[in-house]
Amino acid sequence: MNLLFDFLKHLQEKDKQKLKSLIVKGHSAQVWAILNQQATQLYFDRKKIETILKISSAHFDKITSQLLSKCYEFLFGSNNIELLLFLSERSSFAKHYYQEMKRQMSFAEKNFTKQQLAEFYKANVNFIHFNMPIIHKDENVLRMLADKYLAIEKNRNAKLLIECKLMYVQIDKLFAAALIRERKTEQKKKIDALGPLPAEANEELAFAYYWLKIYFNNAIEDFEQSLVVTREALVVLKKYTSEQNQIQILRIELKEAELLYYLSRFEESFKSFERWMKMPQTDKLPDGSYYATKYLQVCLITNHLDEAKRILDSKQTLPATHLREVLLPRDIISYAKYFLFSADYEQAFEFIQLGFEKNPKGKYFQYEVELRNMQTAYFFLTNQKKLAGQMCNKHIKYLRSHGYGIKQSDFPFFYVLTKAMYEKKQRGKKLSAKENEMLQRYQLGSYAVYGKLLLKMLES
Repeated sequence: MNLLFDFLKHLQEKDKQKLKSLIVKGHSAQVWAILNQQATQLYFDRKKIETILKISSAHFDKITSQLLSKCYEFLFGSNNIELLLFLSERSSFAKHYYQEMKRQMSFAEKNFTKQQLAEFYKANVNFIHFNMPIIHKDENVLRMLADKYLAIEKNRNAKLLIECKLMYVQIDKLFAAALIRERKTEQKKKIDALGPLPAEANEELAFAYYWLKIYFNNAIEDFEQSLVVTREALVVLKKYTSEQNQIQILRIELKEAELLYYLSRFEESFKSFERWMKMPQTDKLPDGSYYATKYLQVCLITNHLDEAKRILDSKQTLPATHLREVLLPRDIISYAKYFLFSADYEQAFEFIQLGFEKNPKGKYFQYEVELRNMQTAYFFLTNQKKLAGQMCNKHIKYLRSHGYGIKQSDFPFFYVLTKAMYEKKQRGKKLSAKENEMLQRYQLGSYAVYGKLLLKMLES
């Protein structure tokens, strides 16, 4: 895929309007005009451009590379860090970020002072660590930047800061691959080895230190301990007074709202999310979209469907055709859940299918489980109950192959209950005491969205 075409295709309208003032001449102007037209049509045809303009592939690549650089310069001037921030914050520009970062690093290493280089390396560690979803975090690039930073900044606090960030990403990867449980002891030893937060720690280190501990406890589902660490973090961070620290505190407050959700304190969680998500600084958060997703879950559980729709509407900053292309799996899943809850089943099915496309071969286990749950619910709720029941055995087998059998996990309960509901409705019987116990388990914590779906299926 040509990067300039990709950039133009995914650029938001306000930035496209700015680029209309960009002045280009000669072949570049012709390429620019045709590529803009193709980007609007979402169809890239380089051969057509090369044929019309009678230029070689190498010449075309050179022109588009120069034009992309002109776009960057026109939008961001000489502020290269702002450009990298912009690219890292948008999932559709991940490839652009990594390519531009390598180009800038090559220049920086020839022209920057040691201190400037250290700031450049650390900024890019943060861009990958904070801004990018797990599917776009390149751990090799992250480690390379971290090593280069520590080769300049050799003090103990700098080393601890980087260790916290790298360990966070490692846990994130293990969690996404459903491997954190079997690696829990190993990861805990690494975290314990960090020791206490140094007395002279600055606010950046304090946040990274607690952020790691909170996330680890979340990943292993020790939510009570995570809430304890979260509240300790708030006490420590409130000692710092910078504007940036106020944003970090907001992130911790949102984490507390999320933990109340995991601990089944749903109304408390809703009120907390409602308060913090309305803060103007929320728009500056690198994980604002993540918290919007959690808030949406709580809205569905507490039956605040109007608020859930408002959250989804706020994501639609691109036309629908573009939106489906750039949505992350977690956002696709959010749309599918909302449409299931609001009984717009065909829209739900479209997003479920899109979710499977964006998670090929079940690359991310958590997404795969959720998609299978929703697919099963869709068939059940659209009066294809026999098909839903038949699929359950396949899904239970899939979970068992990943170490989530009925004795090890609550995940299979969704399918056990779906089968039971279908079979017992056929015979006019009610769920057994054991099955009702499973259903009650699904009304708690992060299972509750699917617990509410099960209740909806039971009533259908």
